[in-house]
Amino acid sequence: MKRGTRKTQQGAVAIEFAMLFAVFFVVVYGIIAYSIPMLLLLTFKQVSADAARATLQVDPGNAAYSQLLSREITAVVQRSWLPESWRSGDCPAPEQDAAGLDWSPLPGHDGQPSYGNIALDNRNPSAPRYVLHVCLQRGYNHAGPSDQRAILPTLRLLGISIPSLPEENGEVVIRGATTVTL
Repeated sequence: MKRGTRKTQQGAVAIEFAMLFAVFFVVVYGIIAYSIPMLLLLTFKQVSADAARATLQVDPGNAAYSQLLSREITAVVQRSWLPESWRSGDCPAPEQDAAGLDWSPLPGHDGQPSYGNIALDNRNPSAPRYVLHVCLQRGYNHAGPSDQRAILPTLRLLGISIPSLPEENGEVVIRGATTVTL
């Protein structure tokens, strides 16, 4: 009688292991799948802040001010640890605020996308100032072109997507931005 019970128990252990392994795998996959977008978001915010700080050394009296800003920003972005396929620019301009600034995109530099927008703040006519918006972004969708696809594939279980990230206009976009008055 003991022999039959032992064989039955060995089968039960295998079934329990399979069930627990599936749960363990989903938890570990979820941790990793949410960590990568969070890492990108924080890195985009840090790189955009570093790029905005680097533009403070550019002389606003220069005739090619926008091009010089773009060059500084592009240099900081290229020095970051991010692979080129993980970052892009061409972010939308900031939404209209109370100041009503008229944003225009910075020109791209050396074939790179534009990583920012600039506006002239004329609220104080005696001392007009520029406002710079530096932004990096990346599409993070489960399908589409490779440069806009999730770095780690989206796992779909029982109608739940892992990671489930917020969408805007039907697409997931991870974006980090910094705005500075020059």
